[in-house]
Formats: sequence, structure tokens, C-alpha cells
Amino acid sequence: MTPDAGAAVTLEKTRTAAPLPLSLEQIEFSIGNRAILRNVSLQIRPREVVCLLGASGCGKTTLLRVAAGIERQSKGRVVVGGRVVADAEVFLPPEARRLGFVFQDLALFPHMRIGENVAYGLSGVRRAEALKRASVALEQVGLAGYDRAYPHQLSGGQQQRVALARALLPAPSVVLFDEPFTALDRTLRASVREDVLSVLRAREATAVIVTHDPEEALAMADRIALMRAGQIVQTGTPEEIWRWPIDLAAARVFSTVNAFHARVVGGVAETPVGRVPVGQRPDGELLTIAFRPEALRVYPTDREAGVEVAVERRRFYGTHVELLAHVGDVGLTLQADPYQVPHADTVRLVPDLRQAIVLEGHQ
Repeated sequence: MTPDAGAAVTLEKTRTAAPLPLSLEQIEFSIGNRAILRNVSLQIRPREVVCLLGASGCGKTTLLRVAAGIERQSKGRVVVGGRVVADAEVFLPPEARRLGFVFQDLALFPHMRIGENVAYGLSGVRRAEALKRASVALEQVGLAGYDRAYPHQLSGGQQQRVALARALLPAPSVVLFDEPFTALDRTLRASVREDVLSVLRAREATAVIVTHDPEEALAMADRIALMRAGQIVQTGTPEEIWRWPIDLAAARVFSTVNAFHARVVGGVAETPVGRVPVGQRPDGELLTIAFRPEALRVYPTDREAGVEVAVERRRFYGTHVELLAHVGDVGLTLQADPYQVPHADTVRLVPDLRQAIVLEGHQ
């Protein structure tokens, strides 16, 4: 056997020995004549955190419920760890899928102690052993010694970690989270999601997190699957989806954008805020050029460079001011240093061309 052939066999064995933790294949789901999911496919790799991101009604929670076995798909296939758990002929219930689930309301039993709550999902194990394992799981999420407490005695963040410990205890292929941080206030939400992410990384766990919060998706995900109208319209790392959105609607999921229609002339798109190089595109091609607020640098009018614009409104946010302005007949949303441009009726804009978002067509 040649070295190349041996390497190929080794690679094939590796592929065979390590099936994907979760594979959703051409999933469709309908209620009556209403299509909720339309031919959705998504593969989850080992040890990665994937966020399903989208507005209410886009189908993200339904997709999670189909994966978990709470809902049965109309068409398609669900594969967990290389085993088909749902297709046209097979449908395994949630408890047979080796998936952990953290619900939005956490679903802790108020009459049971914390250790009992965590041990609840562990089947086929004697009570004493289950409670012992639950104690270890609580220690791993930073709640050592809380075994005999009740849920009402814990803070929201602590309850979140209890739910995570319960989901991780049976060593599932994937942990599924359905908007787990929604009920927490903003400050607590940020700290709890960091705690949860740290535990997932330490355990080398695989997770799928449903969220409507773009900041949460950017902060937690290895990959984001952006959903719209029952379909995944784009997948990528947080940086990829932020920098290279598939369309203007995808760009606007993450922030306000200032968009301009343009036409290519000599490899350049002319916009009201400046000329944007667009590479080897043909003359006459129609484009949409977009800038997020921070990509249009704001300076006092004594600076010569840039384009002068009229400021209509100023909103103070502490770390920055938001300026609503106009250039020609186009409205702009800008961010500025409150000390550099404290109060001004006019300012100058210099676009950061590295941050220009170039989209095909007029959107």
C-alpha cells in the first residue's frame, strides 16, 4: 500500500469513526397550508456553538423543537451522532435522542431540591449514584454545595446554571438552548452567558442556541445560522456575517446601516459620502454600498477632508453620541465621540473604506 493510499484509508476511518453530533437534512414543517420551515439543512460539528438567529416567527424555535423530537417534521431527516432519529419512517421521542434541552423558562421543579432537579434527567441510575453525579455537575458549573437548596432560593443566574448542569449530566451529543437568557436583565444576561459559554468550552460540549439577540449571537457563537421566513439565508462565523452579509436585510439584523445606490464606473462606486473601490466589476453594474454608523468617521467642520453633512438630532449614549443627519436626500445615522463633536449643526464625514459593505443590485 502506498503512503497516499494509507493516508486515505486513515482519513476515511477517521470520518467513519466521528459522525456529526447533529445533522438536520432538508427539514420541512407545516401547520395546515402554512409552511414554517422550508427545506432547512444544517450540520453541527463537534465542540462548536451554533446560534440560530432571527426575528420572531422565522422558524428558529420550531427547528430546535424538531431536532429535539418535540415536533415531528413534515419532511426531511434528523441524525444525531450518526443515528437517524427522525425521517419518513422513524421517529424517536426526545428521551431517546441523547440531546440535552434548556428551556426558556428553565423548567426547574419548585418542590424538588437542586440536586434532585439536576439528577432528574438521569435514567437507569440508582438514586444515590444519580445525586452523587448531580453534585459533581453542580460543582462544574460553580454551584458546589447547593444540592439541598430549592430553586426559589437561587438567583436567576444560578437557576440558569442549574438548568445547564441538568442538561449536561447525561453527556448528550448536543445541548439545545431555547432563548435561555431572555428572562434575565441586561447586566445579568451578559455575565450568565459568559458563565454558560465557559462551562460549554470546559466540557468541550456541542451546543445549538436559539436567540433573537444579535449581540448574544456575536458573543457566543462559533457559527451563526441566520434565519428568515422559515429558511437559513446565511451561515458563517460572527465576523463573516458581520463583514460580508448576504444582503441588506442580513446587514440590518446586527445594526443600523446607511445604504446608498450606486453604479460602477472604472472600478469605483460613487456615493454621496465618497468613492468606494469595488474591484474588477463591469461598468454600469448596479450596487448597494452600505456603511454601519461607526464606519462613517465624524469630524468637526474645520477638517478639510470628507463630506459636510447637516445634523438634525443628537442623542447622548455615554460612550458615544448618535447623530441623525442628511447628505443630499439620504438620511444618515452616525456615531461620534461626544468630546470631539460635542454640539454641532454640521460635521464632516470620512468613510472607512475597509468597512464598506458591497452588495449586488439596488436593495
